[in-house]
Amino acid sequence: MKRKPIQGLLAAVMLVGTLWGGTPALASSVGTEVKINSGQPAVSKTGFDISNNYAVWIAEGEKAVTLYDLKKGTETKIGDKKSDKKNPKVDGNYVVWTDSRNGDSDVYLYDISKDKEKRITTKSTAGSDVEISGKYIVWTDSRHNGTDIYLYDINTDEETRVSTSGKASKPSVSPDYVAWEDRRNGNSDIFYYDIAEETEYEADVSSGQQVNPVIDSDVILYESPRGEQLYKFSIDSGRAKKVTSDSSSKTTPHLYEDTYIFASNNSLMLGDIDKSSTERIATRIYSKLQPRIYGDLVLFARTDSEGKVRLSLYDLDDEEEVEIGGIAGEPSSPDGSDRYVVYLSTSKRTSTVVLYDVEKGSSTAITDEDADPIRPLVSDRYAVWYDKTSKALMAYDIRKGKVKKVTDKSVKPSREYYELDGNNLLWVNEDRRNELMLTNLSTDEEEDITRLGKDPLSLDIYGDYITWVLEDSRDKATVYLYDRDINRETKIVSGVQVEKASIGDNFVVWSEYTTGRDASWDLFYYDIKRGKINPVTRWNNGDQLDPQASRSMVLYYDNRLSPKPKDFYYELYDIDKDSFSKHYWKDDAKMDMPRIGGNRVVWIDERDGDPYVYTMAFASAREDEDDDDDDGDDDNGGIDHGDYVEYPFLAALEGDVFFDILDQFDYDQIAFVVFPGTKKEKSVSFLEALDDADLLFDLLDEADMSDIYVRAYK
Repeated sequence: MKRKPIQGLLAAVMLVGTLWGGTPALASSVGTEVKINSGQPAVSKTGFDISNNYAVWIAEGEKAVTLYDLKKGTETKIGDKKSDKKNPKVDGNYVVWTDSRNGDSDVYLYDISKDKEKRITTKSTAGSDVEISGKYIVWTDSRHNGTDIYLYDINTDEETRVSTSGKASKPSVSPDYVAWEDRRNGNSDIFYYDIAEETEYEADVSSGQQVNPVIDSDVILYESPRGEQLYKFSIDSGRAKKVTSDSSSKTTPHLYEDTYIFASNNSLMLGDIDKSSTERIATRIYSKLQPRIYGDLVLFARTDSEGKVRLSLYDLDDEEEVEIGGIAGEPSSPDGSDRYVVYLSTSKRTSTVVLYDVEKGSSTAITDEDADPIRPLVSDRYAVWYDKTSKALMAYDIRKGKVKKVTDKSVKPSREYYELDGNNLLWVNEDRRNELMLTNLSTDEEEDITRLGKDPLSLDIYGDYITWVLEDSRDKATVYLYDRDINRETKIVSGVQVEKASIGDNFVVWSEYTTGRDASWDLFYYDIKRGKINPVTRWNNGDQLDPQASRSMVLYYDNRLSPKPKDFYYELYDIDKDSFSKHYWKDDAKMDMPRIGGNRVVWIDERDGDPYVYTMAFASAREDEDDDDDDGDDDNGGIDHGDYVEYPFLAALEGDVFFDILDQFDYDQIAFVVFPGTKKEKSVSFLEALDDADLLFDLLDEADMSDIYVRAYK
């Protein structure tokens, strides 16, 4: 087979990769604090909804629909990740939205129980107005002159044109009726359609503007005149009745049984359909998006200080706002890498490990409801934690979105002493006299580093080096350095009182108690290349404790400038420049549980009253920070799965890697795969793609570039 057609296919695919690539809009700037407000997800201004078991929205900067399980507290992304979507709605086990993937706009249906998506319309003429109730979907459609309302029966797969005026909009549906706004008479009136009778009726065609109808059972609630008062129309009695009477504005109403909500200026109001009084339940809402009510829960939007639209949830039973998202809960134990932040989110029901993507500004819960995780860590490739339920170390492959158990019942991993660097997990096996173990999370290969014989005071791993501190006797300890390249263990310093040690770029740093006239805890570092110990700073007063290193930076606890010895604060020091960092958190920061990792510092902060996770990058991200030794130089960056090798799609496009794959494997052994190792996995063989490139492009449309791989079978 000639290389020219292969080059043509590859050139087209690389163009797609270029178009899909680029710098994410939400990438954080160096030196800028980022508040991770995951309990109130930032959403696009395209709508949201809530039902008995689920809520749906589209996260800011994303194209997929977020499906949130209210009971389990988990998030799932549904729909493709490339096309624009609007107005997601949910009821029962179904989610609907309008989608632009086929051109203009179509209605799509997702069956939650079957994990299956279906295109409902075929002419790409659907408007953004779509609603669902039970087995019925309604939407506005412009396939004929003007806009009309269409009804779809999920069970029978039948579509019905409900209105014929060409001037219909804003449909709402119940199990028996469809209601909508219609301008056939010049002004906006309310009409409804009896599904069983297949007949259209007038509801309110009085003078003025009747707008924004919502229906529940046989009651239609709407504005009349626009924004001034709310009326209800009873289909059973055929009569309209004023529901409100005060002079405040009233917009975007929504109805559930006898309870209704609406926006009044920037307040969220609540009322009973049979009573004239209303009450304010929330303020400072974003009134341009319709609030939604189901049962005792009200979902609405606010804008934050940065102008982002964030969801809030109000519990009518408890009469208070509660957080929503797979990450709702009190945060603790944060950790960071160049691209990601992880932390624990603890609620009354469970603890969840949350993974926050700094570039996308999105959060994902990566543990299930049965897990009991503690002390999460993260690199740009993996997140790791100890699970108290299974008494094992667990790892989440960020690229594949899969969780695996790292340790089995034959060992007893320490729940406190483990550290992560790239794809390498350093941990202590307490069953074997505290054996120090190193596991490659990508290949599952294990290496015995040394037998500690006791719990270490600390341990760390960074690149090719490992450090640990062992207590020799009371107030006496030794700092060890292990070089993985040459399998050599070195005692850096012995017979001193050491608090902990950490590794950065070419140095090990620790806090050591020095005696004498000015006895105190001071920081020292060991220059690995020169084999020399140096003080970090040149002063003797105050205590410097708990050093953590990443890159050339050291984060530590200090009281040197405090009026009281017990008042500590955090400092960030650059070993290479021998000076404090020029990037710092704000003066009003209240830092707790800080960690340094990759190019950033993360911490818990209560400056706003409640605890939130904050992060700040002190340097630019490094390329290839995930240190993918798992992908093996022998396989040109591929991941060996035994029967086959998989190559990240973007990595395969770099240089001559793809042609190296073609030279190493027969063409019928190569395939393009999306979502490998999951139930969504699909593939197109290399020969099929050469014969019909559209097959490949259709496959690529279903996933992000990070979810696409080249697979070569052995």
